[in-house]
Amino acid sequence: MKKRGMSVVVTTLIIILLVIVAIAIIWVVVKNLLTKGAGQIELAQKCRDVDFTVKKVVGVSEDYTITLSRTSAGENSTGVIVVLSDGTAYSKPIDFGYKFMPLATHTNLTIDATKVLKATQIEMTAYFENDKGGEDLCPNSIVEEF
Repeated sequence: MKKRGMSVVVTTLIIILLVIVAIAIIWVVVKNLLTKGAGQIELAQKCRDVDFTVKKVVGVSEDYTITLSRTSAGENSTGVIVVLSDGTAYSKPIDFGYKFMPLATHTNLTIDATKVLKATQIEMTAYFENDKGGEDLCPNSIVEEF
C-alpha cells in the first residue's frame, strides 16, 4: 500500500487560516482594551473641568440645608453626590437632587445625615449620566470644611 500524506497546499491553507483566527482573537482583545481606556480618559477629562463650592450649610440636628454652586467650566448637566462628616462619622452618600448647569447654584432643603450630629465637612463627587442611563462617578472628590 501507498502511504498518502497531506499535500503542501492543504497544510499551507490550514496554517494561514490558523494565523488569521489568531489575529482576529488578538484584535478583539486589543480593541476592547482601547475602547475601555478611551471611555475612562473621556470621563477623567469631563471630571477635571467640573468644580463645586459650598455657599452655605445650615444644620439642625441631623437635617442640613446645603447650598452648592458650580463653576463655569465643564460639561452641561452634572449631578453631585454629597457625604457629610464630623471627622469620625460619615453620612450615607446622598444625591443632591439637582443637575447642575455651569454657573448654577442650588439649595437642597432636606438632607438627612443620620449618625452625623455636627457635620464640619462635606465631600462632593460629581457624576455624569452615561449612554445606558446609569451614572459614571468621577474618580476624584472635592472636600470642603464649613
